[in-house]
Amino acid sequence: MSADKPSTALTSRQQVAVVVLAAALVGAVLAPSVYAATNEPSDTVAVVEIEGPVNTALADDVESELADIRANESVGAVVLKLDTPGGAPVASERMYKAVQRTSDDMTVIASVQSISASGGYYAMAPADEIYVLPTSTVGSIGLNAPAPRASSTALGPSGPDKAGSNPTQAWAEQQTLADTFINAMMAERSDEFEMPREEVAKADTYPGTEAVQNGFADEIGSLNEAIHAAATEEELGEYTVDTRETGQEFGIPFLVRTDTGIVAIHANDPGYADVKPMPSTYVYTPAVPHVDTIERFSETDVRTGGAASTERGTPGNETARLSGGVGA
Repeated sequence: MSADKPSTALTSRQQVAVVVLAAALVGAVLAPSVYAATNEPSDTVAVVEIEGPVNTALADDVESELADIRANESVGAVVLKLDTPGGAPVASERMYKAVQRTSDDMTVIASVQSISASGGYYAMAPADEIYVLPTSTVGSIGLNAPAPRASSTALGPSGPDKAGSNPTQAWAEQQTLADTFINAMMAERSDEFEMPREEVAKADTYPGTEAVQNGFADEIGSLNEAIHAAATEEELGEYTVDTRETGQEFGIPFLVRTDTGIVAIHANDPGYADVKPMPSTYVYTPAVPHVDTIERFSETDVRTGGAASTERGTPGNETARLSGGVGA
């Protein structure tokens, strides 16, 4: 090596210094992302909103959302946010089965807002715990249906073309629907109910404070408290909340109570084809507005947020909101 040419080789000490400096620079660049990766919530509590009357559209959405949740490894727990008076028996049972399957996979907690009665109570019964507010309404375990018309002579089980009216068969079918509901509730909460089956079958409703005492609910608490309880049960630590809406927009179809029973309305401006009787329902009747109440809503009432209805002393939009109908 020429004596007058400076050497470019690094000494051992210089090499160590360069390695240390490089490591420090890399650490400075990557440290924030590494810190974020270790501190970002890695688990999710899914909140499934179940609001308005229980119908086929709502059941479709609830089944779909819960199936997606069960297939999503990042979801560790579920909270059902409920505000429903109930509705169709088949839709209620479909939701019940979907909640039951989900509860087998992870913690499910129901959080009742204003009301979850009849078919709504049916749907949430498989939850690990039911949270209510002190003024929430729960219960109404039973079938809402008109008495079959009696005849002087009971006809056979069916006509030659499966036609005809048979009050005996109609009574039996209604009793089967009622027993299905009651049996499922006893299977889910018999250890919690502070009353025998005969009392449960009376279809009474209870405010939240009483429901906790008689076993129709488990805890007094808000939605946020239910979410925290679900995360704690699954030991999620840090978690995110994923809220999922269900049901058709504008609450269509919605339920209306007439002098002869419950009907489902499938349009904002319905014709005869859009109004369908519901001969049997799992619904808490007082939460469904009567047709007289609906008729009191004029176009002006809706535009002014129900001010005219309030002046007349009618329940206004709040009554309609519970049914998912006009003024919701």
